[in-house]
Amino acid sequence: MRLCRVLFVLSVILIIQVKAQSKITLDEAINMAYQKNIDLQKQFANIKNAEVDLDGSARLPNPYFSYMREDLKSNSIIYNEWVASGSIPINFLWERWSNIDSKEKSLEAQKLIYKNLKWNTAFQVREYYYALYNYSELSQSLNNALLRLTNLAESAQHRLTEGDISEYELQRILIELNKLKATAAKIELQKTKLENNLKLLIGFDTKTKIFTISPSLKKELNYTENELIQIALDKRNDVKAFQLKIESENSYLSHNKLKMIPEINLSAGYKKLIDNFSGSVLQLDFEIPLFNRNQTGIEQSEIQLSIFEKELLFLKEKITTEVIESLQSYNVNKRLYEDINNLEFENIFTTSSFSYEQGEISLIEFIDGINVFIDGLILTNELDINYYNGFFKLEKAVGVSLTNFENNLGEK
Repeated sequence: MRLCRVLFVLSVILIIQVKAQSKITLDEAINMAYQKNIDLQKQFANIKNAEVDLDGSARLPNPYFSYMREDLKSNSIIYNEWVASGSIPINFLWERWSNIDSKEKSLEAQKLIYKNLKWNTAFQVREYYYALYNYSELSQSLNNALLRLTNLAESAQHRLTEGDISEYELQRILIELNKLKATAAKIELQKTKLENNLKLLIGFDTKTKIFTISPSLKKELNYTENELIQIALDKRNDVKAFQLKIESENSYLSHNKLKMIPEINLSAGYKKLIDNFSGSVLQLDFEIPLFNRNQTGIEQSEIQLSIFEKELLFLKEKITTEVIESLQSYNVNKRLYEDINNLEFENIFTTSSFSYEQGEISLIEFIDGINVFIDGLILTNELDINYYNGFFKLEKAVGVSLTNFENNLGEK
């Protein structure tokens, strides 16, 4: 019976642990971020507002109905009169088309901004995801080395008791052991920080541990610097959005210029007087544009148009700089990573540990092997992360995928 209870408790503990852990792929993490990212939700709301504005610009103006009646009496004379009429402003016949065109382009611009935000969100997720994967691997390697060095320190303690090594030698080994513990703890803290940042970005449960999977990405380029700059200027959604904003504002400027024409109202109705005098009535009302010719609206549109054009020029210069700097960073990190990638630092630690235990190398050589292992492993990890992130940043700057990463930019 006691054995059954123990097995039951162990089963419950295992179930709880499984539920508190979750393995997610890179694509899953990106899709989760699309659903949870607050900036994307705000921009989606901007799209809905732009759709409302477009619907409003396409609606016809409301007609007016007017009814007037007079019942006058003087002694025995009675005078009756009534008029029923309807009126409608007719300026919409020439104003609405430019307004609709402006709102349509504004809506398309908001959709492109949304796509650009999705692209930037995917970049952030990939950056955190791959860094988390690398730090997890690094943490595991350091923990394995820590276990081996701990066993070696215990063995050294026995050797001291037997008089094979000095107290100084044991203390130096213990110092290196604690240095490795501190390094492993620092790496573990960095891994936890990256994991928390990724959870916040994708809206993941903070109490659940994330396990990442090695992403398979190609990072080879077949483009020159000038080709990448041209691709970015042609393909980036923020550039396209600004171009549409300029077109939208141009249409709105045309709309404001048409509003220089005074307001015109056309009324038609029926009038009945005393003694059966009756018939149709027609009335035309319009402003005389002596003072207000919509100068304010025209000037505001011209100012906004000028700002958009300057912002677009600045954005293109910024994109050019981003592509050049990202490409240079990628090439530098690629060379550094390839120079060190083939070195087997874990073999250095294994070999030096075994050789020291067999008395083939001195304590100084063993400690040097430990330091080379730790420094090399951390350096390789950092260069690997910088290599991948350099490529991610280059893709972000260009605005299109240069790898086998699927650009999932479908509408929400």
